[in-house]
Amino acid sequence: MIKSFRKLIPVAAALGLAFAASSAQAFTLKDGSSVLASDATTLDWNTTGSGVAKGVGPFGSPLTVGQNFQFLYQSNLASVDGDTTALFNGLDFNANGTKGAGKTFEFTIVAKLNEKVTSLTGSTATFGLDPASTDNKVAIYYDTAANASTTGGTGFDDGQLIALLTIVPGNTQSTFTIAGAGGQGSTKITALKAEAGDFIDPNYLDGVSALLFGVNFESNLNYPAGNSATANFHMGGSAMFPDYVAGDNDIVFKVDGSNTFTNAVPEPGTMMLLGMGMLGLVGAQRRRRTPKA
Repeated sequence: MIKSFRKLIPVAAALGLAFAASSAQAFTLKDGSSVLASDATTLDWNTTGSGVAKGVGPFGSPLTVGQNFQFLYQSNLASVDGDTTALFNGLDFNANGTKGAGKTFEFTIVAKLNEKVTSLTGSTATFGLDPASTDNKVAIYYDTAANASTTGGTGFDDGQLIALLTIVPGNTQSTFTIAGAGGQGSTKITALKAEAGDFIDPNYLDGVSALLFGVNFESNLNYPAGNSATANFHMGGSAMFPDYVAGDNDIVFKVDGSNTFTNAVPEPGTMMLLGMGMLGLVGAQRRRRTPKA
């Protein structure tokens, strides 16, 4: 069942995440040993999350069927849908680069996936995972440094890796429809334990099968990126997610999302949605993004 998402300011691009249908799995959120939230169903990622479509700008330059590009995403946990304990009050959800007073930890999420334009109809573009790509990952981290910075694009993938899944082509696609200088879109993708090293750590996400990670991202996008002020992605973190600084021909989006998990193999309508501003790839203005301190 698709979760409702926070409303976005008019100029913001939104990315929503929620896992579809009946196979959503309740889980216990932990800090490695102690319970932070029980009977949880949803991890709600911050509205200030960021996404970038590499090399597909500027808006106004139509895509072509068969064109491919990479999309990057980063955000931090804002809340959890479950019964929280007092320890959960230590969650730092500001992503301002500095651990807040009384805060002791953060959870962050990063992703990278390679998309391919599969069809163009009027002002609507459809994208699927590039079948030739072998580098499509979603990762979740736990970090006591609580140093994630939306503006700097740092601290999102430098903590304890607690979940790593591979995004696979089956049931993975997204659409974007131009509306004026912006647009709206949504994406659904399937992510599984499909490669060596893929896992979900039960010391942090207990009760969730390590075999499957299901997330629905449904996005309501508007360009420009609004309150997602970053031009930097995955800076200074894991080698799995190389540093990237957005440039002239990239499109940066605000990303607002949430995710659930599942223990069952998803059916065609029960998949993982990764709604990232994917992409007003079909029309608006060129925008140069420069790194911020």
